[in-house]
Amino acid sequence: MALAKEFPSPVAPGKDGKLVYETLARGDRVPDYSHAGYRGGGVPLPMLPARILVAPAEGEDGARIQAALDHVSALAPDASGQRGAVQLEAGRYEIAGQLKITASGVVLRGAGSGPDGTVLVATGTDRRPLIEVAGRYERKDLASARAVADDYVPVGATQLRVADATGLAVGQSVTIERPSPAEWLAQLGMDVAPARQPYLWKPGTVNIRWDRVITAIKGDKITLDTPLTTSLDAKLGGGKVTPYAETGYLSDVGVENLRCEADYDRANPLDEQHAWNAIDLHAVRDGWVADVTAVHFAGSAVQVGARVARVTVQDSASLAPVSENAGYRRMAFHARGQQVLFLRCRSEQGRNDFTTGYQTAGPVVFLDCIATGMSSFSGSIGAWSSGLLFDGVKLDGGVLRQDNLETFNQGVGWAAANSMIWQTEASVIISRQPPGAHNWVVAVWAQYVGDGRWSGTNEFANPASLYRAQLAERSGPAALVTLEKRIYPAAAANLERWNPRGARVGSESVATSGKPLALVNGVLTVGGERLSGKEQALAWWLGRLEPARASEPGPAITRWAPGRTGTGLTDEIPAVVARMKREGAAVLRHHYGLWYDRRRIDHQMIRRPDADVWPPFFEQPFARSGQGKAWDGLSRYDLTKYNPWYFGRLKAFAAEARREGVVLINEMYFQHNIIESGAHWVDSPWRPVNNVNGTPFPEPPPFTGDTIKMADAFYDLAEPAYRALHRAYIRQCLASLADEPNVIHTLSAENTGPLHFMQFWLEVVAEWERETGQQPLIALSATKDVQDAILADPVRGAVVDVIDLTYWFRTDKGEEFAPAGGMSLAPRQHLRQWKGGRPSAASIRAMAQEYRAKFPGKAVITGLDQAGDVQP
Repeated sequence: MALAKEFPSPVAPGKDGKLVYETLARGDRVPDYSHAGYRGGGVPLPMLPARILVAPAEGEDGARIQAALDHVSALAPDASGQRGAVQLEAGRYEIAGQLKITASGVVLRGAGSGPDGTVLVATGTDRRPLIEVAGRYERKDLASARAVADDYVPVGATQLRVADATGLAVGQSVTIERPSPAEWLAQLGMDVAPARQPYLWKPGTVNIRWDRVITAIKGDKITLDTPLTTSLDAKLGGGKVTPYAETGYLSDVGVENLRCEADYDRANPLDEQHAWNAIDLHAVRDGWVADVTAVHFAGSAVQVGARVARVTVQDSASLAPVSENAGYRRMAFHARGQQVLFLRCRSEQGRNDFTTGYQTAGPVVFLDCIATGMSSFSGSIGAWSSGLLFDGVKLDGGVLRQDNLETFNQGVGWAAANSMIWQTEASVIISRQPPGAHNWVVAVWAQYVGDGRWSGTNEFANPASLYRAQLAERSGPAALVTLEKRIYPAAAANLERWNPRGARVGSESVATSGKPLALVNGVLTVGGERLSGKEQALAWWLGRLEPARASEPGPAITRWAPGRTGTGLTDEIPAVVARMKREGAAVLRHHYGLWYDRRRIDHQMIRRPDADVWPPFFEQPFARSGQGKAWDGLSRYDLTKYNPWYFGRLKAFAAEARREGVVLINEMYFQHNIIESGAHWVDSPWRPVNNVNGTPFPEPPPFTGDTIKMADAFYDLAEPAYRALHRAYIRQCLASLADEPNVIHTLSAENTGPLHFMQFWLEVVAEWERETGQQPLIALSATKDVQDAILADPVRGAVVDVIDLTYWFRTDKGEEFAPAGGMSLAPRQHLRQWKGGRPSAASIRAMAQEYRAKFPGKAVITGLDQAGDVQP
C-alpha cells in the first residue's frame, strides 16, 4: 500500500493574487466548491417579513403553529415568490406531532435559539423529524438523453460536448448522468468481496447524477453553471445529458432563530423512543436553516435529503443527543443533496458529526464547523460522494476520512472522491486515492494515514479558506458578506396574533369508517365482501440503503432506516397497502425480523466488537433498557417493556388496512429465531445475554457446528417468571391492536411448535378476552396434529375463529404432508425429508371444504402459495 507523501499544493494564489490550479494528467483539477449554498453560493439569505405572530399557550401548541404555517402558505406570493414568515414569540411550545412547510416562500422564525428563546419541544414517542420542509419530487424529461461526445470530461469541468445540442437552450435545467458499468467497478476493485454475503457494487447501481443549468451553448459544447465532481470517461461508459423541468420543489423556504428539543425518558439515558431529527429538508431548491439549536435528538439536527440543492445550513448546533451510541445515530449534520453549505455548525457528543450519503453529487461544503466529544468519524458514510470540502473544520479528538470503507454497511467501499480537506484539525485524518480519482489534503494538523495527495501538512494554508477564496474570485469580494452571521429584526408591534379556532392536536383524526374485517357464517368479509386475494410477501431480514437497490427486498412494516423513507427503507404504510391492492394481495402476514442489525447477514455467531450497527434495522417488539451490552453492541432489551415504534407501526398499518379493505395477520412470534442457523439465535431478545430479565437459557448456547436447536427450551414454560414474560407479551400484542378490526392474530410464523405452547397461548388469549370484553379474530396456525387436538378441545377450540392451513397439506394423489409438532424442525427442514409431491389449488380447496364442514362457524385460510387465494 502506498503511504502518505507530500505534493505541491493543488491550489495557490498566483503572482496576480488569483488562484492557480494544478492540472493533473487528464485535465482533472480541484473543483470550484464555492457553488455550494443558497442560490449557488454568494447570495444573502433573505429576511422574509413576518405575517403572523404566535405565542405559547397551555398544552399542545403544534396544531396552532401548523395552522399559522398553512395560513401563510395560502397567501399570494410576491414578485420574488415569497409569502412571509410565521414569527414565534419566546417561550416553550409543546409539539405532539410534526410541523410541516409545504409551500414556497414560507419561513418559520423564532425569537432566539437559546434556552430563553423560542423552544419547540417534541413530545411523545414517535421517531419523527420535528420539522419537515418538504415539496414534491415531480420531474419531467423534456427530451431524450444526449450522449456526451468527449472522450474524457475532467473533474472540475464546466464544459462538455454533446452528440446533439438541438433543442437545448441557455437557462435550461439538465441532468448529467455518469453510469457505473462493470469496467469501472473492476477498476475500483468493487466487483469482488469476501464472505458468504458479497459486499460489492453491482453495475448500474452507483450512477452519479448532477442537476445543472446551461449557461452557454456554442455548437455542440455546453457550459454548465456548476462544475462536475467526477470525470466522465468514454471508456467507462461516458455520460449523458437530459433536459428536464421540475415542479413541486420548494424555494425560498427556511427555519431560523429557534431551539428544538426532544423530550425523552429521563430514566433511560440511551432512550430512542422520541423525535429522531430536528429538521429534515426534502425536494427543496434554494432554502436554508439558520441559527437553530437541536437538543436531545437521536439522529440529526439537520438532514438534507437527496433531492435537495442549493441550500445553506448555518450557525446551528446539535447538543446532548439522546440515543444508543451506535451506527446511524448522532449524525448531527448530514447531506445527500447537491450544492449544500454547512457554515459554522457545531456538534457535541455526536458520532458521525459532519457526513454525506450515497452518491452525493456535490459540491457539499463544511466550513468552519466544530465537533467535540465525537465517537466515530466524519466524512462520507455512503458510496462515492464526490466534491466534498472540509474547510477550517475542527474535530477535537475526532477522525476525518476520505477513504475506502470496504465492507462497512454492506459494502460502501470507496466513499469519497475528488474531495478536499483544507486547513483542518483532527486527531486522525485518513485520505486515500480511489483509482482514477483524487482526494486532496492541504495544510492540516492531524495524524496522517493513507496515500491521498497531501500538501503542507503541519502548516497553514494560503489562502486561509479555500471556499472563501473561490467565492471571492468568482463573485467578487463583496460576496463574502453573505457568510456573516445574521441579525434578526424585532417583530412588528402591530403584527397580528394568531389565534385560530378549531385547530386540533395531531395530523389525523381516528377514522371509524372504512372496510372492516368480519367473520360472517364462517366466511371472512371486508366491507361486506368476501375476503379474496393472495398474500403480500414480507421482507424480514433483507434491506439496503443504496438508492438504486433499496427497493430490492420488498416491503416491511417494522423495518427502520433512520431518516429514510420508501420501499426497502422505512416503508410508507399507505404505499405498502396501495401496492398490495395493485398486485391483488388481500393479506399481509407480519412478524418481527430475524435480527436487528444487518451485520448479522453474514450468519456468523460472533459477538460484535462495537455498536456500529448497519441499517436498515429490523425493530424488535421489546424496548432497549439502556443497560449493559447485548451481542450486537447496543444495550440489552427489557422484555417487560415494549417498543412503541414497533407497535405503533402495526397499529398504523391496521388502520390503513381498515380504510382500504385489506388484512393484517399478526404473527406474535417467529420460530425461525430458535431453530436452524446459530446466527438466528445469537441476537434474539430472548437470549439471556441480550436482555436484563434473566431468561432461562444456557450460556454459551448449545451450538452444533453453526446450527442450534433452542425450540424445546423456548417452549418450556416451567419457570414462573419466564412464563409471565410470555403471558405479558401476548397480552401486549392483543391490546396494541384491540381497536382495529382488520387484524387476525396467530401464534407464530413458521410454527411447528408443540401442543402445550399453543394451549398456553389460547389460554392467555381467552383470559384477556374475558377481562376486556374484546373479541379479536384468532387464527389457529399449526401442524395438523396440534391443529386437530385444539379443535377437539371444547374450551380452547372455542377461542379459535379462523383455521389456518399453512403448515400441512395433501396432494392430488392423497399424500399427506403432516409432520408432528414439537420436533424442533422448521417447516423447510420437514419438507426436505418429505418424498411426496406438492399441493395444488384443488387439493387445498378440498382441505378447506373438509374443515369448513367439520367447523362451520370458523373461517378457513391458507398461506400455501399454490392455493392462489388466502380464503380457498
